[in-house]
Amino acid sequence: MQSINNQHYWLGLHLIPRFGIAKLNRLLAHFDSAEALWREPEASLMRLDLPRPLLRQFCAGRGEIDLVREMDRVAQAGASLVTLEDARYPQLLRSLPDRPLVLYVRGELTDADDKCLAIVGTRKASRYGWDVANQLAEELAQQRITIVSGLAQGIDAAAHRGALTAGGRTIAVVGTGIDRVYPRENADLAEEICTAGAIMSEMPLGTAPLGKNFPQRNRLISGLSLALLVAEAPARSGALNTVSHAIDQGRDVLAVPHNIFSPTGRGCNQLIQDGAKLVVDVADILDELDVSHLNVRTRIQVQEIQPENELEGLVYQQLSADPVHVDLIVRQTQLPTATVTSTLTLLELKGLAESAGPMQYCRARFSPE
Repeated sequence: MQSINNQHYWLGLHLIPRFGIAKLNRLLAHFDSAEALWREPEASLMRLDLPRPLLRQFCAGRGEIDLVREMDRVAQAGASLVTLEDARYPQLLRSLPDRPLVLYVRGELTDADDKCLAIVGTRKASRYGWDVANQLAEELAQQRITIVSGLAQGIDAAAHRGALTAGGRTIAVVGTGIDRVYPRENADLAEEICTAGAIMSEMPLGTAPLGKNFPQRNRLISGLSLALLVAEAPARSGALNTVSHAIDQGRDVLAVPHNIFSPTGRGCNQLIQDGAKLVVDVADILDELDVSHLNVRTRIQVQEIQPENELEGLVYQQLSADPVHVDLIVRQTQLPTATVTSTLTLLELKGLAESAGPMQYCRARFSPE
């Protein structure tokens, strides 16, 4: 277990302004430890066979950082640090040339996180995309796979929720400081993740949700994971930036097929055309990861509950996996609006239908075909 002093020095190196990982690696190559580099006198540093502007920038930045104060800020944020010297540092991430020197963590990283799968996609998820991400994450978590995503709305939230429903582990990699939750709508989800996994960031405390930070964050999502699954993405999507990182890192890319008329799924279909593994169920993912299937519970299909009469059956037949507006059901069945809405309410109570938005319904995900 590393000493607190070492954490001070690693954090100090991490916080030097405008001094990236490549520059730090050049300096660290000349020293046995972060402490040795941090404590080296300026005169000695300037004798290294390195560009003088780089050395001057390092010395100036080092002089502006109060190590004790910065460690106190981490503690006040309810976070801990995981550095390259720490055994908890994720092994897959450690192998990357641009891995962070320091990770801020709320929650806990464990040995169970050696088997991670990333699930990403659009923030504006369709009902189909949300269900796909949620169900696959739940089934993977049942197989003891840790689900990694980015805490965004849409597909990310669906994936985290699926893992939590299964009682599994999930890691949210964020593009802000660990002391900020973005988007605020996911504050409750963030707290749940901290109790069943971890929230992770390489960004300094207080970092705002700036657009430039999220592509940098995306390399950690893929870097933590054995493979990357795109559950739903339009042709232009931030999720495709994560795909680029995954390819550069040698990770497998998987994608869920979508309706060819759905703009939110065109990115997935294009990925499949370009060679991504097509996924239709959790077995496809486990086979690709070469992970043994464990004997765990599976979701029981609803077979005993059926529409009880002709009216319920007629309304139920108008529903599908995609949301249908009440007005369309009225037109197709020629039934009064009040009759349709009351029947839908009964079907919802029986677990056969689900509300999918204002005046919209679909079949419950696990209802009988």
